[in-house]
Amino acid sequence: MSNYTENPNYFTPYLKHQGHTKEEQLRLNQPAMEWLKKQIEEKVPETELQIRRKNLEILKQTMDSFRPSGHKLYSEK
Repeated sequence: MSNYTENPNYFTPYLKHQGHTKEEQLRLNQPAMEWLKKQIEEKVPETELQIRRKNLEILKQTMDSFRPSGHKLYSEK
């Protein structure tokens, strides 16, 4: 991170998705915001909901299994 403190624009070439102004960032975020809105409004059958919930729990357990004790994101185990 020392490069960042010396040159705040150090990461700029790697952050092509980052806008230089609030307005530009909002414009760049529009496709993702539209996709998210569709996901929220989507009517999902109960069976699909159960599958998604199960997969989310598996993801949470997997993520926590790689984190040290006391630094779990989803559980206290």
